[in-house]
Amino acid sequence: MSPASQHVLVINRFDNESGRYHRYIDHEQHRVAYITTSAGLSPLPCGRAETVIVVDDLTDRDEVRSKARQVVDRFGPLDHVLALSEFDLELGAEIRQSLGVPGPQPDDIRRVRDKVTMKRLVSAAGLPVPRFATVDSIDAVRRFAATTGFPLVLKPRRGWDSQGVFLVGSAGALDQLVATAPLQDYECEEFIEGRMYQVDGVVQHGRVRLLRASRLLNSCLEFALGGPFGSVVNDDVQLERRINDYTQRVVDALRLDTSAFHLELFHTDRDELVFLEIGARVGGAQIPYLWRDVYGVDLHETWVRMLLGESVELPDVDVDTEAAGYLLMPEPPARPCRVLGATSLVDRVPEMYAEVLPAPGTVLDGTGGCRETGGRYRFRGPTSEDVEQAILRTVIEHRLDWEPVTGVERRTPRVRGRLQSKALP
Repeated sequence: MSPASQHVLVINRFDNESGRYHRYIDHEQHRVAYITTSAGLSPLPCGRAETVIVVDDLTDRDEVRSKARQVVDRFGPLDHVLALSEFDLELGAEIRQSLGVPGPQPDDIRRVRDKVTMKRLVSAAGLPVPRFATVDSIDAVRRFAATTGFPLVLKPRRGWDSQGVFLVGSAGALDQLVATAPLQDYECEEFIEGRMYQVDGVVQHGRVRLLRASRLLNSCLEFALGGPFGSVVNDDVQLERRINDYTQRVVDALRLDTSAFHLELFHTDRDELVFLEIGARVGGAQIPYLWRDVYGVDLHETWVRMLLGESVELPDVDVDTEAAGYLLMPEPPARPCRVLGATSLVDRVPEMYAEVLPAPGTVLDGTGGCRETGGRYRFRGPTSEDVEQAILRTVIEHRLDWEPVTGVERRTPRVRGRLQSKALP
């Protein structure tokens, strides 16, 4: 039985298919209002919406809260405020609090956004976490380093995509970093040796209903520093069971109720699972596409339908299911640069089922994160080993021709480059 009509406000910044909310919110049954950026207009079903309000910048929280109040004043109280991007989780919570709307409140979001808070709670639940400390002065970092040694990691407490993360290898490197980079609202943490895993899934009313773990072939930080980034699902049955139990304990510790989630952890050589961080949102990069294409689950849709109180049927997704993985190739080292051409590999690597290459003429400037890359590839195969070998082959065969872009067009022949990365470790 479908729930009664509800009044839903969506805070949207997605400018791709993730913004096609009409795929899973019935705009005839429910009244749906949108507050969006101009870039986020294109995927929205504007003709079916109750109202669509465009703002210049969703980070102007006072402006967005004012627009949300206008929606209530004009159309009545809200039943839900949906803010699915990690950039907007805190904004959504503030709007709920100010308008008295049920759902995650600011304290709930702080537990899954503030890396210091989440580690404290997970550690208090008896789960291993890296040693960590808040950064309130350079002397505090030095004292921390005296205990843990180098290398150590400095990262924003509320950051994402390894942006602003520093791996510091020595006291001299720390002094140099402090002289050049502001470290306000940062934390420092112990560097953990181990294989890194990402765990994606959904939790409903505090119970993990679906998950699959993936092993990273390197790290997000290495990608941010210019290396390729690969991931392949785990097919170790015993490890998957342990990760499943571990994830439920993390969810309990953070009191995560109904949400998609993206958990990162280490599996050390001592066979220990160590918490790194969690996001209360759908994982990025190619994760949503793999779940949709290989496992038949739209994580955004599942999350929203659960929030709306609809019955959701979920398939069995476990280590016996087909293996999947993805690869992101970095942008060229000289940026900004203009793409001259890219070599398609989708017909050369049997396990590759999709590729997204930058079109000739595309300008890459180093700000695209996981979306504007030197190439995005998706894979599926019988086993994780098959997928991993396909990823390694793709790294070796990847070709991207480019030229630097300068402020003045040169009349002499341009220096051109070719990106050909080494294999993942």
